[in-house]
Amino acid sequence: MSLTNNIRMLMDIQDSNVIFEEDFLQTGTFKGKKCKFINGKLSYTPTHCEVCGIENQNFTIYKNGTQTSRITLPYHGIYPAYLLLKKQRFMCKSCEYSFTAQTSVVKKNCG
Repeated sequence: MSLTNNIRMLMDIQDSNVIFEEDFLQTGTFKGKKCKFINGKLSYTPTHCEVCGIENQNFTIYKNGTQTSRITLPYHGIYPAYLLLKKQRFMCKSCEYSFTAQTSVVKKNCG
């Protein structure tokens, strides 16, 4: 079983588009308190534009940077834990609007 699958099972994340790399865990401070940060990425190839609905054919929709969301997790040990999820942003050539990758881990338009 891969590292990503083990972390997903531990954190009860159902979305297979969320990926964790080997250096996923960091310690730091947030609001003056020591905490743990778990780094993850969310990316996939969209089938259509969420704004205008056009199908993604011949690279109509392309990747356009990322947006990081900080999600509060239950305590792991004695320190608070946060998931720093880099969500892929997409740009539609047809309507010239951008949208962010969606997952059940983060509510729409959060962070």
